[in-house]
Amino acid sequence: EVGDLHQVAAPGLLAEQDPLDVERDRGTRGVPSNPTQGTTAATTIAPSSHDIDIDVWSVFVSTVAADDIVRMGNVYFPGAVLVGPRGTKPIKETLERWGRDMVAAKTKGNRATVEFRFSRRQDDSTTAFESGIFKYTVIEKSGASSSQFYPFEELLAKTNGKWRVLMERQFAEVTQDAWDKLPK
Repeated sequence: EVGDLHQVAAPGLLAEQDPLDVERDRGTRGVPSNPTQGTTAATTIAPSSHDIDIDVWSVFVSTVAADDIVRMGNVYFPGAVLVGPRGTKPIKETLERWGRDMVAAKTKGNRATVEFRFSRRQDDSTTAFESGIFKYTVIEKSGASSSQFYPFEELLAKTNGKWRVLMERQFAEVTQDAWDKLPK
C-alpha cells in the first residue's frame, strides 16, 4: 500500500540555484548524503518519485509482508547488484538467499514487514538515486517483534514504463535513533 510509505521530497529551489540543477539533482543541495542523517524537506513529491513509490517501494512493502520473492525479484534488473558492508553479490544470488530465509521464517510461523524513510530522493523522468533507512521487523508466532534498521542507497532506471533497481547498497545496521531522525 503506497500510503504506508514514508515519503520525503526535496527542498525547493534556492535563489542562487541554476534551474537545470533541479532537474539533474532535484533538491539535494543542503541535504546530507549520509543516509543515517535526517533532512528538512518540503512536502512536494515529484511525479517520478510517486511512480517510484508505486513501482518499487510499495512492491517491497507488499512482497516482504507476503513472502513473495518472485514478485520482489521483478523489481530488480536481471543484472542488478547488491552492495553490502562485506562485498558485492549479483541480485540473483541474494534473492535466492532471501527466498530461503522467507521459507524458513514462514515455517516457524514468523512474518516480516518493511518500512522506508528517505534522506535523499534525486530523480528525473528515467533515472533516480534514493537513500535512507529501512526498518525490517520480524513478528514471531508468539506476537513478539523485533526491528532492525539499515541505511540503504538505491540506483534506479525506468525501462518499458516501469522503475527497476540497478544497484542496491545496504550499510551496517544503525540504531532506532537514526531512523527516528528521518522525516516520516
